[in-house]
Amino acid sequence: MKQISSMKRKEGIAGVLFIAPTIVYFLVFFALPLFVCVYASFTNWNILSPNRSFVGWRNYSKLLSDPKFWTALSNTFYMLIPIPLYLFFGLLFAYACHKKIPWERLFRVIYYLPYISSIVALVIIWKWLFNSEFGLVSHLLSLFGVGPIDWLNDPVWTKRMIVLMITWKFIGIISIYYLAVLKSISKTYYEAAEIDGATKTQQFLRITFPLITPTTFYLAVVGLIGSLQTFIEIQLFVPDGGRGYGVATIVYYIWQKAFQSSQMGYASATATLFGIFILLLTVLQLSIAKWWVYEGD
Repeated sequence: MKQISSMKRKEGIAGVLFIAPTIVYFLVFFALPLFVCVYASFTNWNILSPNRSFVGWRNYSKLLSDPKFWTALSNTFYMLIPIPLYLFFGLLFAYACHKKIPWERLFRVIYYLPYISSIVALVIIWKWLFNSEFGLVSHLLSLFGVGPIDWLNDPVWTKRMIVLMITWKFIGIISIYYLAVLKSISKTYYEAAEIDGATKTQQFLRITFPLITPTTFYLAVVGLIGSLQTFIEIQLFVPDGGRGYGVATIVYYIWQKAFQSSQMGYASATATLFGIFILLLTVLQLSIAKWWVYEGD
């Protein structure tokens, strides 16, 4: 018995040692920053001064009364538009590759390139393409009598351009996910459906679509969290947030308050509130998943 007890103790110690790096990583890079952020949100912390005092809910009340915050929140929701777009086109491209279109491998490489390319390089290319004076897009539109559009200075068109770029960038990686799940579906389902006289459309709606819903759900959740945190594209396209703050998102708003205005306490309050908001949306997605995500027999 003593020998068994000693072995169990050694196994327990070995198990703790194996997971210790992960625990330390979580505590140092997740739990501690989260605690500091929540604590700082109740202070007037200015990163230029070591002095800070407790101010209670003042940062939160000031935040909710700031028109720029609500504008940034509206723009953040606008950045969710790419999610259904790249899910649809990603599935379309994956389905085409699954059916063995000509030059399939070359096609897969081409549409995957934007995802692995530098975001800075992509923004430079898109700024050139959509330049209202000499851009290729403006030139093509002029051939059809469409006047020059101020893509880079008009907040409405700038947001639309960013939505297009994000959609274009993520189609490749989304297609990879869908292609993997399409290839994992057993052919016996389709053979049985053909015997029963099911059409191709019926096979897709009754077999393919239900079996790809778990992947779609995963991509939708990850896409939601990622889109709500859109920042780099905004910073590179419009470093000042656009005219009338018309392009700025919440994460850009947090960055501006923290590092340009040095209002770290105020920025921490915004980040805390926004983090809770993302958490609630994620929980909502998880709660309604049972209504449309196929989990098998």
